[in-house]
Amino acid sequence: MKTRLDDLSCAINFKEFERIFDSSLSNCLSSKLNETLKGKRIIFCNDEKSLVPIDGWGIAGDSYFATPLISIKPIVDNTLVSAIDSSSIKIAETEEGSLYGVKCGVAISICCQAVMHFKIGPMLLYLSEQTTKHSEIDHRLVRVVLTDNDSAKRLIRVRVERAVLMGLSGRIKLSIILIDGSLKSSLFEDKHQSLKHVAENCSLGQSALIGITKNTKLKILERISTPLAKIKGPAYMDVESIIKSLIRDSFGNNLLVKFSENSPILRADVLATRYNKDESLGKLLGNDSIAHGYPETLRLAHHISTFTKTELCCLRGHVLNNYEVTQLASEDIRKTLLGSSLA
Repeated sequence: MKTRLDDLSCAINFKEFERIFDSSLSNCLSSKLNETLKGKRIIFCNDEKSLVPIDGWGIAGDSYFATPLISIKPIVDNTLVSAIDSSSIKIAETEEGSLYGVKCGVAISICCQAVMHFKIGPMLLYLSEQTTKHSEIDHRLVRVVLTDNDSAKRLIRVRVERAVLMGLSGRIKLSIILIDGSLKSSLFEDKHQSLKHVAENCSLGQSALIGITKNTKLKILERISTPLAKIKGPAYMDVESIIKSLIRDSFGNNLLVKFSENSPILRADVLATRYNKDESLGKLLGNDSIAHGYPETLRLAHHISTFTKTELCCLRGHVLNNYEVTQLASEDIRKTLLGSSLA
């Protein structure tokens, strides 16, 4: 056995592997980590979650961008604040398509008091070539959503949220409407219920539309937020020149916002006609409870829209009992191949 292992070691030329790695990676990776990393401020990643330093990146981050910090003064009046969030999950598959569930949560507050919240759904939607054949969805987009579950869930979520936004923005006046995410047109939205149409409704009703993003993929925004992280009290900084240069079809004023002294830095897109961005943020601060630096209405809407295990079990039972389907035995291939501890 030892001879065979020795022969195998000789057959595998580790020096050749080292040479290949060096030639392939030397242009993009540094082998002198003791020089490259020395003195760097660092945070370690947690799976795919986006982490940011609590006190910002320090002086190095200030060199990216310089902009004045504007304090936000709470405006306590009777402005209505409503928030919308949604979630979608894949429930089942057939040989022809996939079955999805979607929920939407709406929460409303005034004078920092929650006055109403309600749930829309859960609703079931089935996507297949047959069900999308006569839809107005672009045929190229149809091919994407039928082959990619994440795209399908995003399509459903965007269209449900836009429909609810159209309903709210067309009926409530002189209010603040919050959504989870940036104010950006989407390929998945219906052309008759697009963010542009929602913005027009808000303009007619003299309401402000604010999109709040918890995490950003734009690393430069994390780098430049250090001065904002150090300031005491609610404040914002304008980053519109950065956002508009990197992202197309973005609406409103693009800001980095801090709602309380110890709160995280959030991105906020503010679209308002009656109020300017200072008044809109002030009215939000004065009429919605800001727990841990995040609007309570948005937090409540998120929890309302999240699927529970009980709801998922109920939906499965509903499908089995009402639609004459036959449940097939199934297995988790990854778990079968790798074992439960490695799945």
